[in-house]
Amino acid sequence: MTRTRRGGKQCNEEETPTPATTTPAVTTPVKTTPAVTTPAKTVSTKPVKIGVIQDWSGPGALAGYLSDAVIKFAEWYFNEKQGGIQVGDVRRPVEFIKYDNKGQVAEAAAGAKKALLDGCVAVTQGGISNQFAFPIADVTDPANVLYSTYLTDESIFEDYKWTVGSFFNNKLRAELCAELVVKKLNAKTVGILCHQLEVDRLMMKNVINKIQALDPQVKVVYEEYYPLDARDLSPYLTKVKYEKSDVLIALSTQEAYVNIARQSMELGGLDTTKFIALVEAAGFPNFEKMKGTQGWYVPQVYLPGYGASGAAEHEALWGEKCAADPGWCKKYSPSGSKPLPTQPIQWNPIMVVVKAIEIAGTDDPAAVARAARSGKLEFDSPLGYLNIGTDGLSNIPGFYTQVQGRTDSHRLAA
Repeated sequence: MTRTRRGGKQCNEEETPTPATTTPAVTTPVKTTPAVTTPAKTVSTKPVKIGVIQDWSGPGALAGYLSDAVIKFAEWYFNEKQGGIQVGDVRRPVEFIKYDNKGQVAEAAAGAKKALLDGCVAVTQGGISNQFAFPIADVTDPANVLYSTYLTDESIFEDYKWTVGSFFNNKLRAELCAELVVKKLNAKTVGILCHQLEVDRLMMKNVINKIQALDPQVKVVYEEYYPLDARDLSPYLTKVKYEKSDVLIALSTQEAYVNIARQSMELGGLDTTKFIALVEAAGFPNFEKMKGTQGWYVPQVYLPGYGASGAAEHEALWGEKCAADPGWCKKYSPSGSKPLPTQPIQWNPIMVVVKAIEIAGTDDPAAVARAARSGKLEFDSPLGYLNIGTDGLSNIPGFYTQVQGRTDSHRLAA
C-alpha cells in the first residue's frame, strides 16, 4: 500500500521514517460574535386590485357607462398623476377589475366571488339598486373584505360589519324629504311610486313615517310598486294624475326617471302634482333640459359649481383630465370640464377604499376592512366632508334642488 506525501513522493513499507517528538500546540478558540443582519424589507410593487361591480348591461347599463368614465379618471389620477396609491412606505399602482352584474342579483354575487378569486383587496359600488348590495355583502363579509358602496339601505350596515356607505345617509335623506314635503310644500296628500323591491319599500315606508311624524294629517292616497325592468310606466302615471295628490314621491333608477319624465309629458303632465325624486335623478346628459323634468324636486349631494372645497378640487382635477385627454372628455364628460352629477357619487366609494388602504398601511384585505370601520376614515370629498362611522354610515344628508332649465340654474329647495 502506498500513500502520497505532500511533496508528491511515495512511501513504501521498506522506508523507515524517523519518529518526531512534537508538543501539541495549545490553542484558544477565538471568541466570535455572529454578525447581526437585518433582512431586506420585501416591498411589493404589484398592483393593488379593486373590484368594481356594476351594471354594464341590462336595465341599468347607463350606470356602467358612467362608471367607465370614473374608472378611467381614477386610473389617471392615482397611477399617472400620483404615481400610485400609498401602501405603507411605498406607492403602488392600482388596478380596477370590472364585473358586470347584468341587472341580476345572482350575477352581483357571482361578481363578488370572482373578485375574491382575483385577489381584489376590496369591492366598490354594487349596482343600481339596494337589492344588489346584500348578495355582494354575503360574499365579502365572511371573507373579511371591504365592500364600499353608494347603495344606502341602512340595514346592510347593521348586518354586515365590513360594509360601508360612501353616499348619503339613508335616515338623514328620509328626514330631508319629509321636511320638503311638510315644511316647504305644505302637502296634505302624497302619492308613492317605487320599485317592487323590499329594500326600496322599506326606505319609502321610512319616508312616510317621517312625514307623518311632522304632520299626522298627511294622507297617502296612491301607492304603487313596479318591476325593476318595467319600461312603460304610463298606467301608473295615469292613476297618479287621476288621484291628484299634492306630491308624488318616486324612488327609481336613472332610466326609470327618464321614462317618467317622457311618459308624463305624453299624458299632458301631472297637473298640480309636484314630483319629488327620492334619489339622485340628474345623472345623465341633458336630463335637466327635458321638458318633463321642469319643476321636479331632485335631491343632490353634488352639483357642478356648487359645494364645498372638495367639490371644487374634484372639478379642477376633472378639468385637468379633460385637457389632457380630449377623447375621454368628449365621450364621458358631455358637460365639458365638470363631471355629471352622479359621477362624483361613483368616485366616492373608490376614494373610501383608497383611504382605507392608506390608514391600514397595507393591502391586507382584513386590515383594510377594519380601517374602513375604524371611525378614522374621513376626507374632503366632492359630496362634502365625508366621515365613515364605526357603524359604516356616512354623515352626508345632501340637499334638494328644483330643476329650472339646466343644472347651473337649479335653485336650492330646502
